Amino acid sequence: MRVLRIAHSSLTPALRQRERALARCYPDVELELVTTERWREAEMDVDAAPDDLFPVRTARSWLSRQINLFAYDPRPIIKALREHQPDLVDLSHEPYSVAGAEVLTLCRWFAPGVPVVMQVNQNIHRNYPPPFSWLEQRAYRRVDAAYACSETVVEVLRAKGFSKAAPIVPFGVDTTAFRPRSATQTRRGQPPTIGFIGRMLPGKGLNILADALANMKDEPWKLLVVGDGPERERLEEQLREAGLMDRAEFTGAIDFARVPGYFHQLDVMVIPTETTKRIREQFGRVIVEAMACGVPVIGSTCGAIPEVIGDAGLIFPEGDARALAVALRQMLTDEALRERLSVAGQQRVEQYTWDRVAEKTYQLFRQVLQRKQKATKRTLATASLSAIGCAIMSVLECMI
Repeated sequence: MRVLRIAHSSLTPALRQRERALARCYPDVELELVTTERWREAEMDVDAAPDDLFPVRTARSWLSRQINLFAYDPRPIIKALREHQPDLVDLSHEPYSVAGAEVLTLCRWFAPGVPVVMQVNQNIHRNYPPPFSWLEQRAYRRVDAAYACSETVVEVLRAKGFSKAAPIVPFGVDTTAFRPRSATQTRRGQPPTIGFIGRMLPGKGLNILADALANMKDEPWKLLVVGDGPERERLEEQLREAGLMDRAEFTGAIDFARVPGYFHQLDVMVIPTETTKRIREQFGRVIVEAMACGVPVIGSTCGAIPEVIGDAGLIFPEGDARALAVALRQMLTDEALRERLSVAGQQRVEQYTWDRVAEKTYQLFRQVLQRKQKATKRTLATASLSAIGCAIMSVLECMI
């Protein structure tokens, strides 16, 4: 099975764990990747790097700061389609995006008949103006299947009229990198540490976290914020006004390879995202990373957060700072609860390992190719019957 994966942010081995697991677990998959030369991930510019498991081609990109408007230099994609001759194209772009439309056009011109599956993550139902609405419906007609990171994404696909296969293939976690801290890393005699890890964007609920912590002034805790973004200044100001700034530590933007070490400093992690016009949590990769590290999780009801956490954490109504404060007190004062949720999280994360993700991805690819083969056989059979019918009619005409 020759697969061409086109994904704008699969720049380094650490950022392409899905592809690496697929290549590692399924030797019959001949994978090639096309990605951008550079992309901005978590407030940092990342350059593309080669891989030891499969070939990687890079393409220049235009308007890369606008995910819906950016486009590839088409030449590396055309070359990959011609030289790799894929049996299937795996496209990581939303159906309304310019890059998605570009790749679908190139596939039609240079790999006609090759099935395309599209990885989608949009879970906010938006009615886009032309031409984006046209691109979206065109993509729905052209692709053979889609796969989504959570049920909320599938709901939007169905509401938009997509009726083809759309299984849930979640994001995963590298359990060799994200694992519980060792006995020598046990933190004793220190106040419990509450953590937020991720981009500090509007809608991530950092104001709710600050309000919750202001209700817990008289209790021992520390706050560790890993990441950066436009909401950092506002959070710092809220903590300063509440007299809590001396209990908070900000790391700023860090390299992804350093993230596991920060999980080992946490006693509980909070994902307080709020639904806005632009944000509804699509999956929450930090949730499964925390689970893999044995860190109990408190998450809001926003988007896919409850779906991913399941029974391995505490859930509070999004936007409710008092409810978050109650959950934090419960978690920080009940050691047995923390231990139980830590164990539950480590058990639950087994369904989010990259090997499990690769298995689901591989099953989808096989199903799409089998359907394509059956459809081709039916077409050939119909054409053969038609040819036989024409031949019989010709013979009858001659006899008459």
